[in-house]
Amino acid sequence: MFVRDHEWYIRHLTEHVHMNPSDIVIVEDVAEWCKEHGVSENDKHKPLKLVAGNGAGPRMLIAEMIPDEVLEERITALRIRSQLKSVGYDRVDLLNSDTKKVAFLFLKEYAASIPDLADDELAADDWVFGQMAQLGMFNP
Repeated sequence: MFVRDHEWYIRHLTEHVHMNPSDIVIVEDVAEWCKEHGVSENDKHKPLKLVAGNGAGPRMLIAEMIPDEVLEERITALRIRSQLKSVGYDRVDLLNSDTKKVAFLFLKEYAASIPDLADDELAADDWVFGQMAQLGMFNP
């Protein structure tokens, strides 16, 4: 997926979480950027990463191209976590467009910066889906 195709919505998400659109940094490779800037990152295929800014708040690094297999890995992990809540309903089915998948990844990465959600994957997933619903992403 080419992230620039969804840049307009990423900017909207940025405003939704009270970040400045200028805090979005689209990079060729998130892990490589982190390595070059002395930021710890063990996931070589990390599609997004929230990093400390230059004194003005955090910045969201986003890989300019997210390979389909990386996107599917993240969605599969969500599907597995969702089964812990309900085997009869899979909310992953709500992520039926690339824009919704990008929104999920963006908000999920942002959720890691919220103290009550940072160490609770299920609570972070709930928060993300709540934010997406608030944004009207699941309206018919």
